[in-house]
Order: sequence, then C-alpha cells, then structure tokens
Amino acid sequence: MNEYKNPIKKMWQQANQPIVDGNNVQLAHTVGTAAPTTTPAKVGLLFIDTTNAKVYVSTGTSASTDWKALN
Repeated sequence: MNEYKNPIKKMWQQANQPIVDGNNVQLAHTVGTAAPTTTPAKVGLLFIDTTNAKVYVSTGTSASTDWKALN
C-alpha cells in the first residue's frame, strides 16, 4: 500500500508524530554528532548522538542541561 494514499498516515507524518507501518515505529527525534547544547522546546523530546552512540531525552525546558542521557 502506498503510504501517501492513506489520509490518516499522511496526517501523522505531517504532524511529525510516530508512524506505525507494520512492525516498525519511528519516534520523532533530532540527531547530532555530540551531546545536545540547545535548550529543549518541550519535555519528552529525543536526541540521538550518532558519534558517541548516546540517546538523550528532554526533562525540562529551562536550559541545555535539561537533556538527560538514557545510556
């Protein structure tokens, strides 16, 4: 099935929300090559450091220190 012909799936993609396609789920995230240095826009965002293989989640919106490493 062409994923763009499904209006619900297209709506989710446009809203940058998780997409479920059979067995795969992709969460909205940001990637970089080092730890995040920006202040998170909201709680619960994901950041993936592709150089050091670390994943961060935002726990606040006050400073860049609100990014917490999960691993």
